[in-house]
Amino acid sequence: MLTLQRCRVLTLLLAAAAVLLPSWSRYGSRAGIAAEPVAVKTESQLNEEWMVVVAGLMRRAEAGGHADLAAFIRAWQLPDEGDRQFILAIPSVFPTPTPPDWLDTPAEQSIWEDFLAARRTRAAGTFALAVAAAQSQTTPARRADPTATERTALEHQTAGAIRLLYRTLRDDPDHERAREAGGWVKRDGQWVWPEAARRLDKGEQYSPEFGWLPPGRQKRYAAGERYAHGRWTKADAARRPITAPGDIDKQGSRFASDHWQITTTAEEKAAASLAVQLEEAHTVWLQIFGGFQYEPAEWEQRLEGRGRPKALDAFEAKLAANRQEYILSLEPLEPLIARTQGIYWTPTRTAWFFEGEGQEPTTVHHEAAHQLFAEKRRTSLLAGERCGFWAIEAAACYLESLGPTPWGWTVGGREAGRAPAARERLLDDGFHVPLAELTALGRSGFQTDDRLPQIYSEISGLADFFMNGQRARYREAFVEYLVRIYTGTVDADTLSRLCRKSYAELDDEYRHHMAR
Repeated sequence: MLTLQRCRVLTLLLAAAAVLLPSWSRYGSRAGIAAEPVAVKTESQLNEEWMVVVAGLMRRAEAGGHADLAAFIRAWQLPDEGDRQFILAIPSVFPTPTPPDWLDTPAEQSIWEDFLAARRTRAAGTFALAVAAAQSQTTPARRADPTATERTALEHQTAGAIRLLYRTLRDDPDHERAREAGGWVKRDGQWVWPEAARRLDKGEQYSPEFGWLPPGRQKRYAAGERYAHGRWTKADAARRPITAPGDIDKQGSRFASDHWQITTTAEEKAAASLAVQLEEAHTVWLQIFGGFQYEPAEWEQRLEGRGRPKALDAFEAKLAANRQEYILSLEPLEPLIARTQGIYWTPTRTAWFFEGEGQEPTTVHHEAAHQLFAEKRRTSLLAGERCGFWAIEAAACYLESLGPTPWGWTVGGREAGRAPAARERLLDDGFHVPLAELTALGRSGFQTDDRLPQIYSEISGLADFFMNGQRARYREAFVEYLVRIYTGTVDADTLSRLCRKSYAELDDEYRHHMAR
């Protein structure tokens, strides 16, 4: 089944907040029932203890001549994130990670078991720190105050808590509280998304080639049959080219992944590839912008064990067989569609793509980001119309900086995505639209600006600055800013108030960030 397989010291923001965090966690029991206080260690303390244990394990492995095992243990510690984000691939396997194939002697097995035990110990400490980060430092009365200021919204360190949640799961993929807080449920010995669990409960089956299908259909599909338009046909006969707008819905086939329903006139392998890229975007978006999906208080409840995962309806995507079909389908809705490589069409809540040259993973990630922001929580159809539209595009551009690593992906960094172009525009060309001007632009003003190509470069650099600059100092503020934009509660000065800096000061810090 398609489960999402593809997250050193806290950021300065979280580290600074750690000074204010309680020294004890109030929640030592699974269900959030008050228990004996549990000491919360800092992340640096957990890592120091980890390094001591790992040094002993490596000595044992090297003394026994188990070079592969020693190398595996050594490589488990993540490098410093620096000015970027780590996105961690969390396996679905239960109850423990599958041992490597080369683990074949009793001595190696003993070291491996001790290695997993050390990971579980660190995971328990990391999760306690995640709970503490999510807990508001305001009084209950202030939390309930509907007139609370921007400062109140940032009392929770939600982005930091989500980061720690996924680090918990990297060390211990079967950490039950962390899994449930992150949105998973358990089925048949695996942790899956609620949407997948709902399909499993109906007896549906998944394959990477054909997606989710009702019971019994996988074998017939593998044998070359297809169920389309109410009847079974041969695979070659199921595909029909479209000749008019709307034909893709009438003639297209369906491919269901965990979170998307894809209607397509393209080859099945193209739909399967698109599904992988969309689900990848979902994995990455949750770890970067999970704080957008739920209010901070709800994240606090989830991490304390007082929330349960629930399934959402599938997102809609359309995949045309070629660029011509893509333009034919969308031109009546968007006359300028020929200028695009993909689009999230807000009125119908549908992401559109096409098979063939010009269709890149960065486009899929960009448009999927728009869809996730628009549909993961209740949002306004007029988001960004009055002001703040730049940040909607900046957040989507940020996902274009996705790069693979052995542990998952990195996102951001001044050398990734469009940030190098932003740096060149700023430092070599002297191009910069001040934030006071940029934040005041609505959708129309932004999209009709004669400087739009240069502005797109700049906003990509700004996204990296607000997400990663100064050890993520403004990450919480930027995510909250996106919430205000998408819920229609933003004004031109919101970002300045959230960051507690004037726009002139932020402009200067952005220049310094890009010039380093």
